[in-house]
Amino acid sequence: MAADEPQHGYITQIFVFLEQRNDTSFDFTQPYIRRSMRYVYPLFMFLYAAVGLVGFIGNVALLVVTGKRRLYQDQTYFFMGNLAFSDLIKCVIVLPISLANMLVQNWIFGSFLCFFLPMIQFFPIHASMLTFLMIAIDRYRLIVNPFKDRLPAGLCVIATWVGAICFVLPHAVYIKYIDLGALLGERFTGVGICYVNMEKHIEEYFRAMFVTLYALPLAIIGFLFVKISAELKSKETAPVIVHYNIRTSAQTPRGSTQAEDFGTKVTWANDTERRQLNGSVAGMDTPRRKEYPERATQDSDDDLDIAKEKTTQNYLIAMVTFFAMCWCPMYILILVHYFVHETEDNTGHMDVTFVTFAWFGYLSTCANPILFATWRLPSSTKDRLKGYFRFSNRRRSSSQLSRTEVSESFVVSATPSPRETRKLSTPKIKVVTNRNELSPYRDGILV
Repeated sequence: MAADEPQHGYITQIFVFLEQRNDTSFDFTQPYIRRSMRYVYPLFMFLYAAVGLVGFIGNVALLVVTGKRRLYQDQTYFFMGNLAFSDLIKCVIVLPISLANMLVQNWIFGSFLCFFLPMIQFFPIHASMLTFLMIAIDRYRLIVNPFKDRLPAGLCVIATWVGAICFVLPHAVYIKYIDLGALLGERFTGVGICYVNMEKHIEEYFRAMFVTLYALPLAIIGFLFVKISAELKSKETAPVIVHYNIRTSAQTPRGSTQAEDFGTKVTWANDTERRQLNGSVAGMDTPRRKEYPERATQDSDDDLDIAKEKTTQNYLIAMVTFFAMCWCPMYILILVHYFVHETEDNTGHMDVTFVTFAWFGYLSTCANPILFATWRLPSSTKDRLKGYFRFSNRRRSSSQLSRTEVSESFVVSATPSPRETRKLSTPKIKVVTNRNELSPYRDGILV
């Protein structure tokens, strides 16, 4: 357990030691709590321990579920696993070391951590932000440009970590360490002074990091998510083309009715088809379907589950928003810290503010597993949990029941794949209707 900070400060005790010619009983190798944290540090230790424990359990469970159910085969879930790994590093390594550094006045962690600690504090945060950026780019290609190949998730994850490490390496240039053990003798073995060299203008470096790894990625992610949401909305409100494939048997016995095999295919019309459909209705002509190139892809418009993609989009937006909100106060405080001169009067307020904002930032490690769990829960389980939280067993509203009945009654028979449909040479009867008459997701009831 760390001791309270001495009455006249740790640095003052060093000068007293020098003036009295080593005649003092003060133990410099023991950790001493900052004076401003003397009465509140047990509370912060409890809060940090709670966040670290919940974040550790949640992210380990996220990785286990992703691996056990083989969700990593999808690029989005692979990136989610990378986010969980980054949060594990924060909970296991960064959080306890950062808390000790903010609570303890004297530096007893050695020269290596003096240079390495600032880098290890920031590079998992940068890796998470870059991973969110990769998710946004990948989903933009999936939804808006479905015939382009998706990003290679493994290479993107490696690129995010390499980029995050490269961005934090210059931080070591601004750090200085004084080994007191080598200067003042055995009483200071393992004790030193770790500080930031303000003459090299570290505030410019932090401004560049704020713009490059926080503000700019958030702006790009927001722009891409807006485009994705608009594209999903246009696909959801597009008219539905129901293709009935009629296949007649080659040999029919005399006197018997000709056997017919009906297969159905439901696709969403794009902008070109919509214009053709409008023209065909006016001229009473059959619309002509756009033929896509024969490419081995599973991400075409025909294969997109609009309801599922909307749900995924909503949860990803929630994750990015919560992450940005949690770390925004800490980023702003770091920028302001180098413009506000720390004095004897305000140093206590700065210490408490740093510990509080850092804890608020680490809350993001708990948010992703919770959102992921609600994302993957079955609908029946979600409804049951909502009933528990409301402390009643209310029946569903009539509108929700009607949507459920429509979704259960509208069952399409075995649908061939897009490639098999295009290979069929039999005639197709196209029935055009409005999706609002068929889809249970028209009113946007998804979370």
